[in-house]
Amino acid sequence: MKEIAGRRIYDRLDEILERSHTALVVVDMQNDFCSVGGHFARHRRDISGIGAIVPVIQDLVAAARSAGVLVVYTRQTTLPDSASDSPAWLYFKTRDGKSPDYTTRGTWGAEFIDALAPGPDVPIVEKHRPSAFLHTDLELLLRSHGVETVVVAGCVTQGCVQATTTDASYHDFYAVVVGDAVASTDVVLHRNALAFLSSRYDVVDTADIMAIWSRSASGS
Repeated sequence: MKEIAGRRIYDRLDEILERSHTALVVVDMQNDFCSVGGHFARHRRDISGIGAIVPVIQDLVAAARSAGVLVVYTRQTTLPDSASDSPAWLYFKTRDGKSPDYTTRGTWGAEFIDALAPGPDVPIVEKHRPSAFLHTDLELLLRSHGVETVVVAGCVTQGCVQATTTDASYHDFYAVVVGDAVASTDVVLHRNALAFLSSRYDVVDTADIMAIWSRSASGS
């Protein structure tokens, strides 16, 4: 802990990641992004990297729940007939050759993958844009639970992960990225995004985060 302008600031990872004021936000682990029959795979995107982080996120979620850390899932959502998409957003969604009809509400593609299905007590935040804070109730949810630190895992690194992480910091949360629990369909973009994120935020591997939560839960 250090003091700046008369205010106490967390400056060690064990302080930042203290389980009592931390939330784990699992970003968009949905069929359209993660599954063989999903939108990304149908448009010939390489989803192998996303598949590789599934067991890592499973361990991370289990550790969070065991330590009493709030777990929140985000779900990218498109309203039927692209009702939630402006012309500018439709351009954004289709600029790389994909169709815009992914994660449509009520479809299989919008559902979470079976391996990471949230329990009935896990809050789910629906979002229509990359940041999980934009036009959602995520901030209200986090503030209501006394959260000061947001830990981000999921997909894709240069998209919704990066947007949610930066927006968390802009909303005055400590922001931490789980370096081995985020992935993309493009290795270069993934690495570039992690390079950017690590220049501004803490990028920490799952094992180190789990160890901090375990020590905190045991009182050591």
